[in-house]
Amino acid sequence: MAALTRKQRDDQRKRREILAAALAMFAEGGFHNTTMAQISKAAQYPLGTIYKYFPGKKEMYHDLVIERVHELGRILYDIAHKQDVSVTDRLLAALKAQARFYRDNQDVVKIYIFERSNIDSVGMPRLNERVNHLHERMVQLFENLFDQGIREKAFKTYPARDMAELFADIVHSAAWSGLFREEDPTQSDRRLSMIFEMVTTGFKKINI
Repeated sequence: MAALTRKQRDDQRKRREILAAALAMFAEGGFHNTTMAQISKAAQYPLGTIYKYFPGKKEMYHDLVIERVHELGRILYDIAHKQDVSVTDRLLAALKAQARFYRDNQDVVKIYIFERSNIDSVGMPRLNERVNHLHERMVQLFENLFDQGIREKAFKTYPARDMAELFADIVHSAAWSGLFREEDPTQSDRRLSMIFEMVTTGFKKINI
């Protein structure tokens, strides 16, 4: 891959700074209440420069969300394909990685969850479609892991697809709820391990 020119590097830097300013404004006042003028002031770039990179705040919101979703997808893909790690450990690692990712990117995650019904379905249906597509790919990663686990007799022979969809929902819920808890990394890790144990062993007490 050819090295970037100075102008390309400068464009990337400006774009990152504009998106960072937009994120700060969205987090502070909400998407609908934020104006391009406020983003321009926060980014310390004139409006003309802002419009050079983004036609409007919808495009900023789109890129903020999609870039994070792709990043999370790459993280989960790398975990799922660690062949020297057991299937169970890969699933646990995926749960913890998503929770950590939500914490590290909580402004974007909260804005997306809170604004999704107001923005995506009507104003930006294409974004909704892309996020759903990437979610489907994540579920397929989990499905492949559960399928492998079934073949290796690590899991019961439930349909791998159903297991994957349920697990994806649990991962999201566990990661999302962590954003509203006052817990340090050790406490978070302990809670997630407990949730994973609940999922993989069930709630029923076995009498011996």
